[in-house]
Amino acid sequence: MKKLAEKKRWLAILLAWLLVMIVLSSVAPGAKEVTSPSENAGLPDDALSIQAQQMIKEYYPSSEGLPLFVVLHNEQGFDNGAIKDYMTKVEAVMASSNYDLTVVPLSQMPEQAWTSFVAEDKTTFFMPVVFPEGNESKAVKKELDDLKTKTAEAMPNVATFFTGPTGIVADTYEMFSKADVVLILGTVAVILVLLIVIYRSPLPAFIPLIGAGITYAIVDKVLGLMGKADLFPIDSQALSIMLILLFAVVTDYSLLIFARFREELEKGLTTSEAMKNAVKFVTEPIVFSGGTVMLGMLTLFFAVYEPYRIFAPVFAVAVLIILVAGLTLIPALFAIAGEKAFWPFNPLKRKVKVEKEGFWHRVARFVTNKPLLAMVPVLVILLAFTYQVKHMTYTFNLLDSFPPEMSSVQGFKQLEKAFSPGEIAPTTAIVDAKEELTEVQIADMISVLEEEVGIEKVTTQGHAVAEKDASIVKLNVVLDENPYSESAYNHMEQIRKRADAILAHANIEGDLYFAGETAQQTDIRAVSHEDEWRVAMIMTILISVMLVIQTRSLLAPIYMIATILLSFGAALGITVFFFQDLLGYTGVSYRIPLYTFVFIVALGVDYSIMLMSRISEEKRHLPIKEAVIEGVGKTGSVISSAGLILAATFAVLITQPVMELRVFGFAVFVGVLVDTFLVRPIIIPAIIVLLGKWSFWPKKLKE
Repeated sequence: MKKLAEKKRWLAILLAWLLVMIVLSSVAPGAKEVTSPSENAGLPDDALSIQAQQMIKEYYPSSEGLPLFVVLHNEQGFDNGAIKDYMTKVEAVMASSNYDLTVVPLSQMPEQAWTSFVAEDKTTFFMPVVFPEGNESKAVKKELDDLKTKTAEAMPNVATFFTGPTGIVADTYEMFSKADVVLILGTVAVILVLLIVIYRSPLPAFIPLIGAGITYAIVDKVLGLMGKADLFPIDSQALSIMLILLFAVVTDYSLLIFARFREELEKGLTTSEAMKNAVKFVTEPIVFSGGTVMLGMLTLFFAVYEPYRIFAPVFAVAVLIILVAGLTLIPALFAIAGEKAFWPFNPLKRKVKVEKEGFWHRVARFVTNKPLLAMVPVLVILLAFTYQVKHMTYTFNLLDSFPPEMSSVQGFKQLEKAFSPGEIAPTTAIVDAKEELTEVQIADMISVLEEEVGIEKVTTQGHAVAEKDASIVKLNVVLDENPYSESAYNHMEQIRKRADAILAHANIEGDLYFAGETAQQTDIRAVSHEDEWRVAMIMTILISVMLVIQTRSLLAPIYMIATILLSFGAALGITVFFFQDLLGYTGVSYRIPLYTFVFIVALGVDYSIMLMSRISEEKRHLPIKEAVIEGVGKTGSVISSAGLILAATFAVLITQPVMELRVFGFAVFVGVLVDTFLVRPIIIPAIIVLLGKWSFWPKKLKE
């Protein structure tokens, strides 16, 4: 009865968490169900391509919506009669949709009107459809599945693919929904194996996973409610990465709590008293750890590009709930298990063999005795890999990250084969003149644009003059190169810079805008590069300030943050070397550097702080060299275990079908290992020893 009474508090905490989980599960959708694409492709309203797109929506309302391309292919080719017949069937299928789709009635037009939609060899043609905007990804996926089934039934002998922005949204939802199961199972398996190896006992391994599972269920539903209420958009990739982070951080907190709980039990305290003391001692490091991660994620609010910025609220919500779980749920689970949590070992009865000097003590002694010999080779290697970053090639085409069997990818690849590169994603030029344009001016404008480098041809798109304003003209621009290439973006920037000169050559006063994939990706490239520097600088400054407060030193934060940045640089360089040089990929996603920076810095700083705190504690009664040896030696196993689990959980992302997640998972995996096993036990201790009494300036230290 006494033991039961002691556990009442912990049972009440566990029941409260379970009740919240059950209630949310019954009323809230999962976060994946309310994912949606970013507005304006993630760009701000004042981006040039978005201004052009808004003008198209205003003056050409028939163009508004999310494009879908239905691609039909037959190796034997189509004759004109078959093409019209299939066009009629596709139009009939689209008319049966539950959505108000806009379909260009190509079957009712003369042949010369639809030849541009047919490949020269007549093996492939496509039909443009406009999907209404603002629908949830799950709903779009369900509707598109229905249309695909009807299309296959109407045309069983023809290969059909659904691509374009709408097709990508549907495939993205399907891909991440399937990947969730693999991701969760892989993460659980990795953590379980590592914890069993670390503890040599099954129960301490299962308890953190139970806590992580409950926490994840609540986080998922809370985000689902927020997404349903349109408080902020939710991105599938953000959710996948959040899942990994959640399991890793909850496990790290469990390691810390478990170690302190065992220490308190060995003092002869009851289970309840031992856990109360354990929570008291771990509250500060857990709050500071969670605060560091949250601060790192919140700096993404300073990003202009929305796919970066929407990471901030998703991770802020997740980390806040993880923090509460670390201080309530995890302690409750261990306290309820009591001494059985250590089964088959009993910490109060087993004899512990005391080793005079462990592995990390020996590493620390070598580093402190020969700091330059220990540090310089590591620095050289890490700097050499950091140098590889300058060879990084970016890719801005989302489909490069998708599995080749996806319908949107197959459709796009088929269009690539059948049409010239520029025709796949044509650019729209908008001339906003100060007065009504004449046919001669429009013709001159076309001629001048066709002389620009990177442009193959320019034609009028439907009616040359806008429906509401004859001074607004829309032109179809076909590039002579891949519309998703760096070269195309460079040419788009140059054409924009020459806009005034182009208009002047056509005797037009006004403004020239460009819309379309190439124009959008050009803006994304510019905004993304600016965000990288802005977020990196703000995050570096904020964490440096926090390190000053934590260490009460002005010098220590400088070399601490410098070594963390070195871990990031080396991880990114190793990633470039592995994927571009060894595996032969043409490039990596433009989002990888910023994502990698935020996670490696936010997560890596915790371990450095844990080490520095212990060294600072030891130097109160020991000379600096001995304090370093004791600090590294006493924290080595805990930090290494936590770092190994953190790295391994992010490595699970390498199993994902999305190349961007694979590369990101690999980069964080490498970065955490570098920071855990090279920077933290070798470089930082060596710097402290070399600086001597100045290591924690302006503090005075014992030599």
